[in-house]
Amino acid sequence: MRDELPYDLNVGGVPVCRAIMRVEDKVSGWSEKYQHITRAVGVKSGRYILLETIFSKPTQEKPVPVAVVCVRFTLDTMTSSLTYRFEQESVRHKVGGQSLAPSKYEYWLDRIISDKMQVRLLQSLATPFEETRLQSPPAVRDDREEPEEESEDEDDEELMLPASRAPYPGHVSEAEKLPLSTLLANIFDAADEEDELELTHKEVADLLYATPLGLEDWDIKLLLTHADEKTTGKIEYRPFVEQAPDVVQGLLSRRAAYDARKPTTRVSQEAIELCYGEEIEEVARAVREAFTAEDVNGKNTLSRHQFRSCLMSRQERVSIQEVQMLMQMCKEDEYGQVPYDDIVFLLQALRVDALHNALVETDISQLRIHLIMGMRRLGLVDRVMPIWDIKAVLLHADQLCLSRMQIHVILSIVHSNHFGQVDVEVFLRVACTVIPNIFDAALFMDKATTIAKEKADLLAKQEAEELQGITASIATKRRVDEDDIEDEKTNAPDREAVEKILQLLCNSVDDRHRQPPTLELQKFRDAMHHESVSQCQLSDAEMRGFLAEVAMERGEVLYVEHIRTWVPIIFELRKSRVYDGILAKDWSEGAAHLLDLSEHEAAFPLIEDSSRPSSANSHHQRASMSRCGSRSSRGSRRLSTALRRPSDARKMQRLASRSSDRPAMQSGARSFSRQNSFRSLARSNSNISGASSPSDMSQKSGR
Repeated sequence: MRDELPYDLNVGGVPVCRAIMRVEDKVSGWSEKYQHITRAVGVKSGRYILLETIFSKPTQEKPVPVAVVCVRFTLDTMTSSLTYRFEQESVRHKVGGQSLAPSKYEYWLDRIISDKMQVRLLQSLATPFEETRLQSPPAVRDDREEPEEESEDEDDEELMLPASRAPYPGHVSEAEKLPLSTLLANIFDAADEEDELELTHKEVADLLYATPLGLEDWDIKLLLTHADEKTTGKIEYRPFVEQAPDVVQGLLSRRAAYDARKPTTRVSQEAIELCYGEEIEEVARAVREAFTAEDVNGKNTLSRHQFRSCLMSRQERVSIQEVQMLMQMCKEDEYGQVPYDDIVFLLQALRVDALHNALVETDISQLRIHLIMGMRRLGLVDRVMPIWDIKAVLLHADQLCLSRMQIHVILSIVHSNHFGQVDVEVFLRVACTVIPNIFDAALFMDKATTIAKEKADLLAKQEAEELQGITASIATKRRVDEDDIEDEKTNAPDREAVEKILQLLCNSVDDRHRQPPTLELQKFRDAMHHESVSQCQLSDAEMRGFLAEVAMERGEVLYVEHIRTWVPIIFELRKSRVYDGILAKDWSEGAAHLLDLSEHEAAFPLIEDSSRPSSANSHHQRASMSRCGSRSSRGSRRLSTALRRPSDARKMQRLASRSSDRPAMQSGARSFSRQNSFRSLARSNSNISGASSPSDMSQKSGR
């Protein structure tokens, strides 16, 4: 049983006893046949008092109720608003607002009790104590009866014993327990009163929460992500039931391994706001634009399908894993409508839960296997892959909960050669080093503490200078410092200038002038390696991430849209204090801080034995790569010739006039190098057969 709060505790100026009295005033008229008790069980964010009222219906025959209903209340001490919800249901009611009719409360209590009793009939939920208390008494024999009658009584007693051993009607013994797939099928079939073989998402979620699967809340949400939801918001539960046992078994094993590592650090909401506040605000702004455009009636609610479609339309801001989990976390009313005003709080809660439930992210062995399986699904038969396939692996790693910015950071530190080919062994070492670091709750809280201290020190310094007054020498020094900072800001091109330089560079090599403007993949990459790009002062990591995020349309790059989408994100990333430590490190193959994964190779090899390339194939790859390199050099020379045309040169000079006298690189950033020290890599034609369109274009350009 959860601990109760002391009655004299004061939260936000409201005593706990007064909060209990207010809840009692609300629930006292709900039902006459149910008994209830109200307790204060917690405080959230120093503002909300969490209470619960438990309804039960004991009888003289069963003084201990078999099933109870828990109604969870939340009192906002600042606004005095009181809200509640039944059990794990997603609908939250507001006292004094739109809620149930007075005559409907007892109906809801009856319905929940009935659902729980139905589940108990399908699986035994009796505790060991109940097993001993529910045994029927043995038959009583009268010793004064005659021997003949005694013999008959014994025969009758033997006939009665099997029935008397049944603890109660509907009881299922240990030997008769149903398999999980059969149990779920029975439960869902019973809930499907219309025999449509479909249930709403809310109904499926409620049934899973009511079924004793032994899963945590996060694990049940992960289980729900395996259910294919239709545009109507309904789920065909038969396919879901078939795969559910394997998924549940995997979740239980990963949870057991995670608990064995004994994570103890708890992440606070304040730490999330401090580290990810600006990033979450930008994500919320982008998806709100999509929500508002879709909500033509201004109801501030959308259907589940509309809500998901809006999130998926901002894939540069929200990852697929985040979309899947947000669809399980969002609240919906009884009509399937989802309010979108609280998207910021959902994103914050998702970041907290992801750090508290990093089952695979902090398990290096499982993380490596999960990434390898993702690469194999894309056709991994060699030790190199295009960077765009690596991006697809990260985006579809459904056992991880990587944010879109975290995926971009990983792509920024993964080294590739001039043709976008990545050594997958190095990628695995980078991913298995960075991802556990990102999801280490203790390291995250240390980072949040450091950021908070820096902000506090800066604020204290400013307040001290204001109180003490600034002497002439300090004022002079500050003016000099401000002038230096202003010079640096003047020398560094802003976001608009970088966008214009890159667009003009692509326009100069676009000899087809289609609408919308497009370039072949390798031609776009050659343009981004041109010496004039140094005016943008993009670091190596920023350019790697910019090229890795290329999306293809009919086999070509929509470069105007790509530039307008990702240059602002690059500038946002520069302000982040969470990722600066990762981006500042060297992540090349020989970096000392990369994990050594050789011990995991024997247990789960990177390349399956049946698909290892032969030495002749490797020789063909090196020869092909050499030919690609010579052709690329000729293409670079043609690009330089095109940019030396007088008209293009004058345009570039006008756009870059503000930065013509600037230093070669902004402080803290390095110019992008056209020659990578990464060793030459190539893939044979047979290895590209199952690759995505970017990698196809890279191979075609190489030919």
